[in-house]
Amino acid sequence: MERQKPSKKEFWAYFNRDDDFYMNLSDIGFRTCFHARIHHNLEIQVNHALNTGTKFYPKRIDLMYHWMELWDRRGLSHDLPEYRFAEQMFKMAFAFEKGVVTDLSPFAPERLSEEEQKAFDKVLYSVHETHVFNGRPVSDEDLDAIVDAALWAANGGNLQPLRFMLIHEAAAPGLFPGSTAKNAPVHLVVCYETEGRHALAAMGGRDNVSEESFFTHRNSPLDAGSALTNIKLAAAALGLCSSRQTLSDGVKEGLRKYFKLSPTLHPLYCVDLGYSDEPVLALPRPAVRDSVWASV
Repeated sequence: MERQKPSKKEFWAYFNRDDDFYMNLSDIGFRTCFHARIHHNLEIQVNHALNTGTKFYPKRIDLMYHWMELWDRRGLSHDLPEYRFAEQMFKMAFAFEKGVVTDLSPFAPERLSEEEQKAFDKVLYSVHETHVFNGRPVSDEDLDAIVDAALWAANGGNLQPLRFMLIHEAAAPGLFPGSTAKNAPVHLVVCYETEGRHALAAMGGRDNVSEESFFTHRNSPLDAGSALTNIKLAAAALGLCSSRQTLSDGVKEGLRKYFKLSPTLHPLYCVDLGYSDEPVLALPRPAVRDSVWASV
C-alpha cells in the first residue's frame, strides 16, 4: 500500500522540531524520542483500534513513518528493540487498514493454575532481606536472568531509562562502605540515565530543565521501585538471597569516579546478591483488612 508522505511542514509542526534537530541528537536521545513518539502516537492508537474496531487517524501513521526514515538516515540497526517494535506496530496498522485485525488475545493475562499459583506464592513469600552472606559466587547466567527481569519491569512510556552495574566485590573491593549486609559477593547497582529525558524535554521546547528533576520525575521513582521488585523476586526464584541498600552521596561519588560515569548516569540504589547460611524468619504481615484504609 503506497503511503502518503507528510510534508516537512506537517512533520515539524506535529513534532515541534525539524529533521536537523533529530539528526543531531545522540543515539540515546534519538532512540528515546523515537520510542516516545511510537508509544504515544502509534502503539496506543493501534492497540485501541485492534481491541475496539475504532478507526485511527491515518495521517498519524504517515507522520510516524517518517521516523523510520530518520532511523535509517542515522544508520541505526534494525535489530534494536525500538525499531523491531515499531515495525511490528506498522505491520498491524497496515493490516488493519485492509480489514485484517491482529488477534491480541494471546497477550491477555490469564489466571494461574493452582500449581502455578503455589509456585508463585513460594517465591513471593520467600523474599526477605539478608544481612549475612557466605561469599559464595553467583553465576553469570543467574545475574543475567536477574537483570533481564529488571528490564521487564513496568516503566513510564516503556522508555527503559534504567541502567545497571554488576560489581563483584572481589574485583572492586571497598566501594560500598557502611553496607548493612556482610560478605555479599555481588552488588547490583541500579542507575537512572537522563540523556534521553534531556532529548525529550528539548523536543518539547524545554531546553533548560534541571538534571535532578529528571530522576525525581513522578515516573522515575515508580520505574526504580518496579525494577527493585523484579530483582528481588527473580533472585528468590533462583535460590539467591538479596539485600537492598540505599547509597550515600559518598558512595555515589565513589562509583562515579571509579567507573568514570557520565554526568547523565545517576546511581540510585544497590541490591546485594548471593547465598546465605543463615536463614531468617520472615516478619508476619498485618491482615489485609487492617491495612486497607479505604475501600469504596
